[in-house]
Amino acid sequence: MKNDIGIGIIGVGGIAQGGHLLPLKNCVGAKVAAICDSDKDILDKIGDKIGVSKECRFTNYKELIRCPVVDAVEICSPNYLHAQMAIDAINADKPVSVEKPLALNYKQAKEIESALKNKNLPFMICFSYRFKPAVRFAKWILSQGLIGDVITLNAEYFKSSGLIEGRRLEWRFIKDLAGTGVLGDLGSHLIDMARFLIGDFSAVCSRTGIVVKERRHLNSEEYGAVETDDYCNFLADFKCGAAGTFSITRCAIGKENSIRYDIFGSKGVISFDLNNPARLGVCIGEVDVKASGMHTVEVPREYYTDQEQAFVDLINGEIHEYTPTVDDGVKCQQILDALLESNNKNSWVRL
Repeated sequence: MKNDIGIGIIGVGGIAQGGHLLPLKNCVGAKVAAICDSDKDILDKIGDKIGVSKECRFTNYKELIRCPVVDAVEICSPNYLHAQMAIDAINADKPVSVEKPLALNYKQAKEIESALKNKNLPFMICFSYRFKPAVRFAKWILSQGLIGDVITLNAEYFKSSGLIEGRRLEWRFIKDLAGTGVLGDLGSHLIDMARFLIGDFSAVCSRTGIVVKERRHLNSEEYGAVETDDYCNFLADFKCGAAGTFSITRCAIGKENSIRYDIFGSKGVISFDLNNPARLGVCIGEVDVKASGMHTVEVPREYYTDQEQAFVDLINGEIHEYTPTVDDGVKCQQILDALLESNNKNSWVRL
Protein backbone atom coordinates (compact mmCIF):
# COMPACT_ATOMS: atom_id res chain seq x y z
CA MET A 1 0.00 0.00 0.00
CA LYS A 2 1.32 3.44 -0.84
CA ASN A 3 2.43 5.67 2.00
CA ASP A 4 -0.21 8.41 1.54
CA ILE A 5 -3.39 6.36 2.04
CA GLY A 6 -6.58 7.89 0.66
CA ILE A 7 -9.45 7.37 3.13
CA GLY A 8 -13.07 7.57 2.00
CA ILE A 9 -15.56 8.48 4.73
CA ILE A 10 -19.17 7.29 4.33
CA GLY A 11 -21.41 9.45 6.49
CA VAL A 12 -20.13 12.84 7.68
CA GLY A 13 -22.46 13.47 10.61
CA GLY A 14 -21.50 13.99 14.23
CA ILE A 15 -19.57 10.76 14.83
CA ALA A 16 -17.51 11.24 11.66
CA GLN A 17 -16.75 14.87 12.42
CA GLY A 18 -15.63 14.29 16.00
CA GLY A 19 -14.23 10.77 15.89
CA HIS A 20 -12.78 10.39 12.40
CA LEU A 21 -12.30 13.52 10.27
CA LEU A 22 -10.50 15.57 12.93
CA PRO A 23 -8.23 12.73 14.18
CA LEU A 24 -7.32 11.79 10.60
CA LYS A 25 -5.82 15.27 10.13
CA ASN A 26 -3.13 14.28 12.66
CA CYS A 27 -2.49 10.79 11.28
CA VAL A 28 0.83 9.98 9.68
CA GLY A 29 0.57 8.60 6.15
CA ALA A 30 -3.11 9.19 5.42
CA LYS A 31 -5.57 11.80 4.20
CA VAL A 32 -9.30 12.15 3.64
CA ALA A 33 -9.60 11.61 -0.10
CA ALA A 34 -13.38 11.41 -0.51
CA ILE A 35 -16.59 11.79 1.48
CA CYS A 36 -20.16 10.59 1.09
CA ASP A 37 -23.45 11.61 2.67
CA SER A 38 -27.11 11.53 1.63
CA ASP A 39 -27.46 15.15 2.83
CA LYS A 40 -25.94 17.28 0.05
CA ASP A 41 -25.81 20.42 2.21
CA ILE A 42 -23.79 18.72 4.95
CA LEU A 43 -21.64 17.00 2.32
CA ASP A 44 -20.66 20.32 0.75
CA LYS A 45 -20.22 22.09 4.08
CA ILE A 46 -17.80 19.43 5.33
CA GLY A 47 -16.12 19.09 1.93
CA ASP A 48 -15.40 22.83 1.84
CA LYS A 49 -14.19 22.79 5.45
CA ILE A 50 -11.67 19.97 5.04
CA GLY A 51 -10.69 20.61 1.44
CA VAL A 52 -12.14 17.60 -0.38
CA SER A 53 -12.61 18.38 -4.07
CA LYS A 54 -16.18 18.45 -5.42
CA GLU A 55 -15.55 15.48 -7.72
CA CYS A 56 -14.71 13.41 -4.64
CA ARG A 57 -17.98 14.20 -2.83
CA PHE A 58 -20.66 11.55 -3.30
CA THR A 59 -24.27 10.97 -2.31
CA ASN A 60 -24.03 7.31 -3.42
CA TYR A 61 -21.64 5.29 -1.26
CA LYS A 62 -20.95 2.79 -4.05
CA GLU A 63 -19.43 5.59 -6.11
CA LEU A 64 -17.12 6.44 -3.20
CA ILE A 65 -16.01 2.81 -2.91
CA ARG A 66 -15.25 2.73 -6.67
CA CYS A 67 -13.42 6.07 -6.60
CA PRO A 68 -9.79 5.47 -7.69
CA VAL A 69 -8.32 7.80 -5.03
CA VAL A 70 -10.01 5.83 -2.23
CA ASP A 71 -7.67 3.17 -0.83
CA ALA A 72 -9.71 2.39 2.29
CA VAL A 73 -13.21 3.05 3.60
CA GLU A 74 -14.51 4.24 6.96
CA ILE A 75 -18.23 3.64 7.60
CA CYS A 76 -19.90 6.20 9.87
CA SER A 77 -23.48 5.73 8.69
CA PRO A 78 -26.62 4.73 10.63
CA ASN A 79 -26.58 1.16 11.94
CA TYR A 80 -28.87 -0.38 9.34
CA LEU A 81 -26.39 0.50 6.57
CA HIS A 82 -23.24 -0.93 8.21
CA ALA A 83 -23.48 -4.50 6.98
CA GLN A 84 -24.15 -3.91 3.28
CA MET A 85 -21.68 -1.05 3.05
CA ALA A 86 -18.98 -3.14 4.72
CA ILE A 87 -19.64 -6.11 2.44
CA ASP A 88 -19.57 -3.92 -0.67
CA ALA A 89 -16.23 -2.41 0.38
CA ILE A 90 -14.83 -5.86 1.19
CA ASN A 91 -15.94 -7.17 -2.20
CA ALA A 92 -14.08 -4.22 -3.77
CA ASP A 93 -10.96 -5.26 -1.81
CA LYS A 94 -10.91 -2.01 0.18
CA PRO A 95 -9.78 -2.10 3.84
CA VAL A 96 -12.65 -1.20 6.16
CA SER A 97 -13.17 0.56 9.47
CA VAL A 98 -16.79 0.50 10.65
CA GLU A 99 -18.53 2.22 13.53
CA LYS A 100 -20.15 0.12 16.23
CA PRO A 101 -22.36 -1.81 16.45
CA LEU A 102 -21.12 -3.95 13.58
CA ALA A 103 -24.64 -4.65 12.29
CA LEU A 104 -28.32 -4.69 13.20
CA ASN A 105 -28.14 -8.30 14.43
CA TYR A 106 -25.94 -11.37 14.74
CA LYS A 107 -27.00 -12.75 11.35
CA GLN A 108 -25.82 -9.61 9.55
CA ALA A 109 -22.59 -9.58 11.56
CA LYS A 110 -21.85 -13.15 10.49
CA GLU A 111 -22.44 -12.14 6.85
CA ILE A 112 -19.67 -9.54 7.17
CA GLU A 113 -17.42 -12.17 8.72
CA SER A 114 -18.18 -14.54 5.82
CA ALA A 115 -17.38 -11.84 3.26
CA LEU A 116 -13.94 -11.45 4.85
CA LYS A 117 -13.23 -15.17 4.76
CA ASN A 118 -10.19 -16.07 2.64
CA LYS A 119 -9.38 -12.38 2.15
CA ASN A 120 -6.25 -10.92 3.70
CA LEU A 121 -7.99 -7.58 4.10
CA PRO A 122 -7.50 -5.11 6.98
CA PHE A 123 -10.75 -4.69 8.93
CA MET A 124 -11.40 -2.80 12.16
CA ILE A 125 -14.49 -2.03 14.22
CA CYS A 126 -14.52 1.23 16.18
CA PHE A 127 -14.71 0.17 19.80
CA SER A 128 -13.13 3.50 20.60
CA TYR A 129 -12.81 3.19 24.36
CA ARG A 130 -10.36 0.30 24.28
CA PHE A 131 -7.93 2.88 22.86
CA LYS A 132 -8.18 5.03 26.02
CA PRO A 133 -5.04 4.96 28.18
CA ALA A 134 -6.83 4.04 31.43
CA VAL A 135 -8.45 1.03 29.75
CA ARG A 136 -5.15 -0.19 28.29
CA PHE A 137 -3.32 0.25 31.59
CA ALA A 138 -6.13 -1.65 33.33
CA LYS A 139 -5.66 -4.42 30.77
CA TRP A 140 -1.96 -4.67 31.66
CA ILE A 141 -2.69 -4.75 35.40
CA LEU A 142 -5.22 -7.53 34.91
CA SER A 143 -2.91 -9.50 32.61
CA GLN A 144 -0.24 -9.46 35.33
CA GLY A 145 -2.68 -10.92 37.87
CA LEU A 146 -2.11 -7.95 40.19
CA ILE A 147 -5.68 -7.91 41.53
CA GLY A 148 -5.93 -11.69 41.60
CA ASP A 149 -9.00 -13.46 40.27
CA VAL A 150 -11.75 -11.09 39.12
CA ILE A 151 -14.84 -11.48 41.32
CA THR A 152 -17.19 -8.75 40.16
CA LEU A 153 -17.33 -6.00 37.57
CA ASN A 154 -19.59 -2.95 37.80
CA ALA A 155 -19.95 -0.77 34.71
CA GLU A 156 -22.10 2.23 33.84
CA TYR A 157 -22.63 4.47 30.83
CA PHE A 158 -24.85 7.47 31.55
CA LYS A 159 -25.98 10.23 29.17
CA SER A 160 -28.83 12.75 29.18
CA SER A 161 -29.17 12.93 25.37
CA GLY A 162 -32.56 11.19 25.41
CA LEU A 163 -34.00 14.15 27.33
CA ILE A 164 -32.83 16.90 24.99
CA GLU A 165 -35.83 19.19 24.64
CA GLY A 166 -37.50 18.89 21.25
CA ARG A 167 -35.34 16.02 20.02
CA ARG A 168 -37.03 14.49 17.00
CA LEU A 169 -37.78 10.92 15.94
CA GLU A 170 -34.41 10.37 14.26
CA TRP A 171 -33.10 6.99 13.10
CA ARG A 172 -31.72 6.08 16.54
CA PHE A 173 -35.28 5.77 17.85
CA ILE A 174 -36.52 3.46 15.06
CA LYS A 175 -35.88 -0.27 15.44
CA ASP A 176 -35.47 -1.10 11.75
CA LEU A 177 -32.81 1.59 11.42
CA ALA A 178 -30.98 1.27 14.73
CA GLY A 179 -31.62 -2.29 15.90
CA THR A 180 -31.46 -1.17 19.51
CA GLY A 181 -31.30 2.09 21.42
CA VAL A 182 -28.71 2.66 24.15
CA LEU A 183 -28.03 -1.06 24.20
CA GLY A 184 -26.19 -0.99 20.87
CA ASP A 185 -25.22 2.68 20.89
CA LEU A 186 -23.67 2.85 24.37
CA GLY A 187 -23.86 -0.69 25.69
CA SER A 188 -21.71 -2.08 22.88
CA HIS A 189 -18.80 -0.08 24.29
CA LEU A 190 -19.29 -1.49 27.79
CA ILE A 191 -19.62 -5.02 26.42
CA ASP A 192 -16.45 -4.75 24.35
CA MET A 193 -14.47 -3.28 27.24
CA ALA A 194 -15.65 -6.10 29.51
CA ARG A 195 -14.61 -8.73 26.94
CA PHE A 196 -11.32 -6.89 26.39
CA LEU A 197 -10.52 -6.72 30.09
CA ILE A 198 -11.75 -9.97 31.60
CA GLY A 199 -12.92 -12.26 28.79
CA ASP A 200 -16.00 -13.73 27.18
CA PHE A 201 -19.54 -13.70 28.55
CA SER A 202 -21.32 -16.96 29.34
CA ALA A 203 -24.86 -15.74 30.19
CA VAL A 204 -26.89 -12.51 30.47
CA CYS A 205 -30.14 -11.28 32.02
CA SER A 206 -31.53 -7.88 31.04
CA ARG A 207 -34.30 -5.35 31.45
CA THR A 208 -34.84 -2.52 28.96
CA GLY A 209 -37.31 0.34 28.85
CA ILE A 210 -38.45 3.41 26.95
CA VAL A 211 -38.80 6.67 28.90
CA VAL A 212 -39.87 9.08 26.16
CA LYS A 213 -42.62 7.14 24.39
CA GLU A 214 -43.29 9.50 21.46
CA ARG A 215 -41.38 12.13 19.50
CA ARG A 216 -42.21 14.47 16.62
CA HIS A 217 -41.20 13.21 13.19
CA LEU A 218 -38.21 14.86 11.52
CA ASN A 219 -40.29 16.50 8.82
CA SER A 220 -43.62 17.11 10.49
CA GLU A 221 -45.22 18.05 13.79
CA GLU A 222 -46.98 14.69 14.05
CA TYR A 223 -45.83 12.29 16.74
CA GLY A 224 -44.51 8.79 16.19
CA ALA A 225 -43.67 5.99 18.61
CA VAL A 226 -40.14 5.53 19.93
CA GLU A 227 -39.20 1.89 19.34
CA THR A 228 -35.73 1.56 20.87
CA ASP A 229 -34.59 1.37 24.48
CA ASP A 230 -33.78 4.49 26.52
CA TYR A 231 -32.18 2.40 29.26
CA CYS A 232 -30.91 -1.10 29.82
CA ASN A 233 -29.78 -2.73 33.04
CA PHE A 234 -28.31 -6.20 32.89
CA LEU A 235 -26.43 -8.88 34.76
CA ALA A 236 -23.74 -11.02 33.18
CA ASP A 237 -21.77 -14.15 34.00
CA PHE A 238 -18.30 -14.55 32.53
CA LYS A 239 -16.45 -17.69 31.52
CA CYS A 240 -13.70 -16.81 33.99
CA GLY A 241 -16.21 -17.13 36.84
CA ALA A 242 -16.73 -13.41 37.44
CA ALA A 243 -20.11 -11.67 37.61
CA GLY A 244 -20.97 -8.29 36.09
CA THR A 245 -23.55 -5.56 36.67
CA PHE A 246 -24.17 -3.06 33.85
CA SER A 247 -26.29 0.13 33.85
CA ILE A 248 -26.87 2.13 30.66
CA THR A 249 -29.17 5.08 30.03
CA ARG A 250 -29.63 8.16 27.84
CA CYS A 251 -31.98 9.67 30.41
CA ALA A 252 -29.57 10.58 33.23
CA ILE A 253 -29.96 14.30 33.93
CA GLY A 254 -26.62 15.94 34.62
CA LYS A 255 -24.59 13.31 32.76
CA GLU A 256 -23.20 14.36 29.39
CA ASN A 257 -21.13 11.26 28.67
CA SER A 258 -20.16 9.37 31.82
CA ILE A 259 -18.44 5.96 31.66
CA ARG A 260 -17.22 4.25 34.81
CA TYR A 261 -15.77 0.81 35.59
CA ASP A 262 -14.97 -0.88 38.91
CA ILE A 263 -13.28 -4.27 38.76
CA PHE A 264 -12.94 -6.12 42.07
CA GLY A 265 -10.51 -8.99 42.43
CA SER A 266 -9.40 -11.36 45.17
CA LYS A 267 -6.27 -9.23 45.82
CA GLY A 268 -7.28 -5.71 44.84
CA VAL A 269 -9.44 -3.37 42.78
CA ILE A 270 -9.01 -1.09 39.78
CA SER A 271 -11.38 1.70 38.82
CA PHE A 272 -11.56 4.22 35.99
CA ASP A 273 -13.79 7.08 34.91
CA LEU A 274 -13.33 7.89 31.23
CA ASN A 275 -14.03 11.55 31.83
CA ASN A 276 -10.45 11.33 33.16
CA PRO A 277 -8.90 8.73 30.83
CA ALA A 278 -5.33 9.50 31.96
CA ARG A 279 -5.98 8.31 35.53
CA LEU A 280 -6.69 4.97 37.14
CA GLY A 281 -7.91 4.24 40.66
CA VAL A 282 -6.09 1.33 42.28
CA CYS A 283 -5.88 -0.60 45.51
CA ILE A 284 -3.34 -3.33 44.85
CA GLY A 285 -0.92 -5.26 46.98
CA GLU A 286 -0.39 -5.63 50.71
CA VAL A 287 0.53 -1.99 51.39
CA ASP A 288 -2.50 -0.57 49.55
CA VAL A 289 -4.96 -3.10 50.95
CA LYS A 290 -3.76 -2.82 54.54
CA ALA A 291 -2.68 0.80 54.78
CA SER A 292 -3.06 3.14 51.80
CA GLY A 293 -6.45 2.18 50.48
CA MET A 294 -7.79 3.35 47.13
CA HIS A 295 -5.67 5.97 45.39
CA THR A 296 -5.19 7.46 41.91
CA VAL A 297 -2.24 6.91 39.59
CA GLU A 298 -1.33 8.59 36.32
CA VAL A 299 -1.32 6.24 33.33
CA PRO A 300 2.19 5.82 31.82
CA ARG A 301 2.70 7.28 28.35
CA GLU A 302 3.29 3.86 26.81
CA TYR A 303 -0.46 3.14 27.10
CA TYR A 304 -1.47 6.08 24.90
CA THR A 305 -2.53 5.31 21.32
CA ASP A 306 -4.88 6.62 18.63
CA GLN A 307 -7.74 4.78 16.96
CA GLU A 308 -7.38 6.40 13.53
CA GLN A 309 -3.63 5.89 13.46
CA ALA A 310 -4.20 2.25 14.40
CA PHE A 311 -6.39 1.83 11.31
CA VAL A 312 -3.88 3.54 9.04
CA ASP A 313 -1.08 1.37 10.44
CA LEU A 314 -3.25 -1.74 10.05
CA ILE A 315 -3.61 -0.97 6.35
CA ASN A 316 0.19 -0.74 6.13
CA GLY A 317 0.56 -4.15 7.80
CA GLU A 318 1.46 -2.88 11.28
CA ILE A 319 -1.03 -4.37 13.70
CA HIS A 320 -1.39 -2.50 16.99
CA GLU A 321 -1.93 -4.73 19.99
CA TYR A 322 -5.61 -4.96 20.92
CA THR A 323 -6.96 -3.44 17.68
CA PRO A 324 -10.62 -4.62 17.57
CA THR A 325 -11.32 -7.12 14.80
CA VAL A 326 -14.42 -8.39 13.01
CA ASP A 327 -14.50 -11.24 15.55
CA ASP A 328 -14.86 -8.70 18.36
CA GLY A 329 -17.76 -7.10 16.50
CA VAL A 330 -19.49 -10.43 15.87
CA LYS A 331 -19.17 -11.53 19.51
CA CYS A 332 -20.47 -8.19 20.75
CA GLN A 333 -23.46 -8.49 18.40
CA GLN A 334 -24.19 -11.98 19.71
CA ILE A 335 -24.34 -10.56 23.23
CA LEU A 336 -26.57 -7.66 22.13
CA ASP A 337 -29.01 -10.13 20.55
CA ALA A 338 -28.95 -12.26 23.70
CA LEU A 339 -29.76 -9.22 25.84
CA LEU A 340 -32.81 -8.44 23.69
CA GLU A 341 -33.89 -12.06 23.90
CA SER A 342 -33.46 -12.02 27.68
CA ASN A 343 -35.62 -8.92 28.03
CA ASN A 344 -38.34 -10.39 25.81
CA LYS A 345 -38.32 -13.77 27.60
CA ASN A 346 -37.83 -12.31 31.07
CA SER A 347 -35.11 -14.90 31.75
CA TRP A 348 -31.39 -15.61 31.63
CA VAL A 349 -29.96 -16.42 28.20
CA ARG A 350 -26.84 -18.53 27.81
CA LEU A 351 -24.26 -17.74 25.13
